[in-house]
Amino acid sequence: MPETPETAKEAPETFTDPPSAAASPDTTGTPPWPPAPAAPRPEGRPFPPTWALLLIVIGVLLIIAAAVGTLLSNQRAQPTGGAEPQVVEKLATFSSPPQLPEGLVTLQENGNPLPTAMPLNLRLRDQEFTITAVTMEDHRWPVPETVDHQMVWIYGTVINYVIGVPYSQTNESLLGGLDSASRITMTLSTGVQLIFGNPQARRLPADDLSALSQERPGLTLVLLGSPTTDRLIIQARYLPEEGTTTGNAQKVGAVQVSVKDSGIISADAGDGLRRFIVEYEITNAGTVQLDPNLFDMVLEDGLGQRYALNPETSAMGKAGPLLTLIPAGTAAAGSAGYQVPADLTPPLTWIFRADPTSGEAARFSLPYQPPAPAPGQPQVELSAAFVDSRRDLIVINGVIRNVGESALPVTLDNVKLTSSMGPEVLQAASPALPWTVQPGGQQLFELQFTRPTDVESVLLEVWGFTFQIEGLP
Repeated sequence: MPETPETAKEAPETFTDPPSAAASPDTTGTPPWPPAPAAPRPEGRPFPPTWALLLIVIGVLLIIAAAVGTLLSNQRAQPTGGAEPQVVEKLATFSSPPQLPEGLVTLQENGNPLPTAMPLNLRLRDQEFTITAVTMEDHRWPVPETVDHQMVWIYGTVINYVIGVPYSQTNESLLGGLDSASRITMTLSTGVQLIFGNPQARRLPADDLSALSQERPGLTLVLLGSPTTDRLIIQARYLPEEGTTTGNAQKVGAVQVSVKDSGIISADAGDGLRRFIVEYEITNAGTVQLDPNLFDMVLEDGLGQRYALNPETSAMGKAGPLLTLIPAGTAAAGSAGYQVPADLTPPLTWIFRADPTSGEAARFSLPYQPPAPAPGQPQVELSAAFVDSRRDLIVINGVIRNVGESALPVTLDNVKLTSSMGPEVLQAASPALPWTVQPGGQQLFELQFTRPTDVESVLLEVWGFTFQIEGLP
């Protein structure tokens, strides 16, 4: 039967003796051909060694692990199954508290301008109150936890100083008992004391901000948290003729020296230092001219640490460094500047010698209180926003940082989500509100809001930072 292609394929390939031997039968009785040597086996691919197989297996396992990790990561990025990320756009940023501009003149004392300064304490009818700087949000006053002898100053009100007084029956009686003869004394961070008088009491609705106007020099006290629907407001007039300055004139030999003003003029002198200025006046009561280059002027703190003159800081004073000769019978003004640490310890003493070789010196006690720390200042960033269709929620992840100097409270009032349909309800916050973010710290958060219907975008506000979340399904 003829060979078919199928049978040909199935015929195994064999190796035989030479054709001549195979075709010649053994008919002569002679020995056959010796057997041909076995043909060498064709060399195939070398089989990989064991270590190579192990490397291959490990590589495959690593690739699988990476793929699984990526899948799980993507799943964790979504709060629930089926949630889709939304586009987030930052619209507005919190405006930090205003910095007091250097050299801004707000008040006059005995015809002399007073630079702006922060109030530190207030004396009212023999009661002493500590003042803390705060900022308002949406016309809401932050109220200190401890109301006894605590007040809050609206940061940046340096013409009409606006100060909130936490409500208590004692504080309400104290404010209500003021009359036209009453005097209110406020001490500034420069050590200068301002006197206010002729206080006038009135009651205004809580949303009436007219008393906060900065059109006239004065003092406005606002009673906070009263159970009534309106607020007790006390407005007092600035009395420059009754203001006090620091230091009395002292005589050192033929030199009469007096301190006119002193205090911190700049909170940033590099390396965490502040600039401190003493404004002084020299009267030459002798018969020969004085050389101010021979004056020895040092500042001493409450720990006994002494600070030498700093020419750069002295040049920033009102009068500047005193460099020219002072003729007999004349007076001259000068500025003595120092670089001091931020944690400068009171009381402060200014020591003046007309001659550094002389043991005779004038010593002036300078009123000083360390400046109150700046308010907490937030920075907010969002990392993701999702729509959870199954639960009808908008889920938002982010972080809030505090770059200020005081603790930053975050309450429910500081977190809002709105749309064209109005405000939305916060269903859950992780961690639960309120939060307290310490200076230099941060707080990671997740917010879950009710998802509005028939809207394509919403606005999220966290401590004055506003974000638009678009593309809602």
